[in-house]
Amino acid sequence: MITHDYVWHGAGATCDEAREALLSAWATHRKEVLDKFPQLEAKLPEAGKMQSHFKIRYREYERGGGYRSDERLV
Repeated sequence: MITHDYVWHGAGATCDEAREALLSAWATHRKEVLDKFPQLEAKLPEAGKMQSHFKIRYREYERGGGYRSDERLV
């Protein structure tokens, strides 16, 4: 099984803003891939169907902090 873990830094102040930023970025990425490889259309979900194919996790970090995984080190 192939999995992907994408991270968007500073995607939004709230979970809703972060979700919209993620879905917008996904739509742009999907379009660019399909421009080159149209045969992948059935395998790449549209932004509105993304959550049925990928797990979306939200994490909050403090500005200026250093982290390892989710643990703040600094």
